[in-house]
This record gives sequence, structure tokens and C-alpha cells, in this order.
Amino acid sequence: MPRPSTGRRRAVAPAGVVAFCLCLAAAVPVAADPLRAETRDTARAASEGVSEGPSLALRTNDPETWRVATHPVPPLVMEAEGRLRGFSIDLWNAIARELGVRTAFVRVDDLPALFGAVSDGRADLAIAAVSITAERERRFDFSVTMLETGLRIAVPAAPDATGSATGRALRALLSDATFLQVLLGLAALILAVAALIWWLERRHPGGMAARARPAHGFAHVLWWALSSLAAQAEEMPRSPLARAITVVWLFTCIALVAWFTAGLTSTATVERLRGAINGPQDLPGKRVGTVAHTTSVAYLADHFATPVGFASLEEACAALQAGTVAAVVYDAPALSYYATQPGHAPLRLIGPAFNRQAYGILFAANDPRRKRVNQALLGLREDGRYDEIYSRWFGSESGETQDR
Repeated sequence: MPRPSTGRRRAVAPAGVVAFCLCLAAAVPVAADPLRAETRDTARAASEGVSEGPSLALRTNDPETWRVATHPVPPLVMEAEGRLRGFSIDLWNAIARELGVRTAFVRVDDLPALFGAVSDGRADLAIAAVSITAERERRFDFSVTMLETGLRIAVPAAPDATGSATGRALRALLSDATFLQVLLGLAALILAVAALIWWLERRHPGGMAARARPAHGFAHVLWWALSSLAAQAEEMPRSPLARAITVVWLFTCIALVAWFTAGLTSTATVERLRGAINGPQDLPGKRVGTVAHTTSVAYLADHFATPVGFASLEEACAALQAGTVAAVVYDAPALSYYATQPGHAPLRLIGPAFNRQAYGILFAANDPRRKRVNQALLGLREDGRYDEIYSRWFGSESGETQDR
């Protein structure tokens, strides 16, 4: 009887193995394909109205947002009706589309604030009109050149519209308080000499005022004194004392005429030089307006001009029209754009751009975003999109701009 019992045990064992294998086969696909399991779980959660929270957010593929600092520098950066526009803004928007990132602009007031926003982490990068210099390169990183430019000189559009240099010099002398005081003293001296000569000549029988009424006689002697200044006196006093005074007076007239001529000549020379700015070589020794904290200040100081910094280009040009500075030196694109805008006194731009420099996009040191931006910027240059943006804001070489 032991053999039948052994046969039943052998029949039961294979059935248990088969059942175990079937269970294992059902479980293996789920473990081997977690994506399918996850998809099934997601569908189940969606059918039940349950949100997966953070795990769903990771699969939305939202583009990253970069904070970009900028400040107004027409025509590179301008703000109208709450919207930023300009060459730098259009260029960055094209780069951002190329990179697939969103942009959050951080607006600041000036160039120092732009550097501060990047250095303290309030912005990831900065774009406006930032010149690449050795000193800045020690503190920050720059992209490849985004715009090549330089400095230009602006003077009033019609420096001789108010008259010749001699006429402007005469007006300058007459507006000088010290000169006016001297003229008043000279007038008092002429009246004193005329009164003394009239009194002496009136007592002399053959004198110039002997036969005339007092008022007419004094007027006649006064005219004689004035004529003596130009050596045009037609008669001489008859009284001996009056003749002695006349000799002294004539020498005094020569000195007075020489002094006035010298003052007028020197002032006219200054006015003529002030209006003769034809290039950078004429800037040394002159007061030149520019925007503070820019490379223009360093250039003017290094070339023996007297830089006068202003908060904005508009203030510098207003000082130029007021005559407190002889010229304005600033970045060529900004000056060219300002000169074409209505609503202010016209300017004349002198010569081509000089002190060539390059603008770049500013990054914190060792920022990995720089390489990605460089690749995008070089791509825009290669496929012609950069040229389209450039011509939109700066037009042809003749300076004509297209509709923006």
C-alpha cells in the first residue's frame, strides 16, 4: 500500500510548481515595465478624480524662467506704455526663443544698478548697452560681441546761427559783469573830463564853449571827448590848462581803445575755438558732457578733456544747448538716435565713431548659461536673423531706419 500514496504526492507537486510560475509571470511585466504601471496608475487616478501633485508638475515641461536686468538706453532699450522695446530687447527675445526659456525683465535705473543686480543675484544676466572692458571682465563674464560700436561727438546743429565769432564775443563781453563795471567807470571818466574841459573852455574867450549856451556847450565838449576815443576830434581846446588835460586824455584814450580791442579779440578767439570742434583731436581742454559712470568719462579724462557727467543723455544735451559744455560725447547708437528725435534742439554729429568698443551680455563669473547664450547668439548671426534685428533699429549705413 505505500506505492499508491507516493504516486499522489508526485502528482500534487507539479501542480504547485505550475501555479507558482503563473503567479510569477503575472507579476513580472509590472515590475519590468514601470512606465506602463505608472501610466496605468495615472489613468486610474484620473478616473477617480485624484491629483498626483508634484509628480504631475515634473511632467508639464514648463520652460525655465531667466531674470534679465536692463535699463533704458535708447534705442537699445526703451520703455513705452509699460512695454520694453529696442535693439537689445529684440535681440534677447530672439535668443530666448532659440533657447526655449522665458524671460522676467528686472528694470533698473542706471549702469551701476545693472552691475549690482547681477552681482547680488537679483538677476541671472543683464543686457542693455554694456561695453566689454578689461576691468569689468575681471568681475563678470561677457557673451560674445552682440554689437560693435564706438563714441561720437555732438555739437549744436548750427553753431554760427547766432552770428559771427566777433558778434558772439561782443555779446559775451557785454554780459560780463566785470566788463560792464569797467564800461560804467569809463563813462563816468568821460563825463568828468568833458565837464572839466567845458568849465575851462567856457571861461576862455576863444574856448569851444565860450559863445554857446551852457547845455549846448557841454554837449559840444562831450561829443569832443567821445570823438577823442576814436582820434576823430576836429578841434582842440584853447585854454592852456585844458590843452594839458587834453594831452593826458588822448594818451588815456589810446590805452582804453587798446584794452577794449584786446579783450574783444581774445574773447572772439575763445568763441571761435569753442565752435571749432571737428573731431576727437579738438576735445582736449574743453568741458565735454557725457553720461556718468560710462566708458565715455574715462576716455575724456584720458584725453585731457574735462568730463562733465550727467544722469542721462537728455540732461547732457540740454547742457550743450545752454552752453555750459562745448560738446557731448557718448555711445554712437544712442547719440544717433537722439539726434533724429523731434521735440528738442537739433544736434550735429561730428565725424565717424571713434574709440571702437563692443557691447556684450553680462553674466556673473563662471555662469554656465553663458555658453548656451553664445551658441544661440552665434546661430542668429549665421542664419541672418541678427541682421534683420540690426536693420530694424539702425537701418542702412546712411543712417535711415526702418519702421519698428
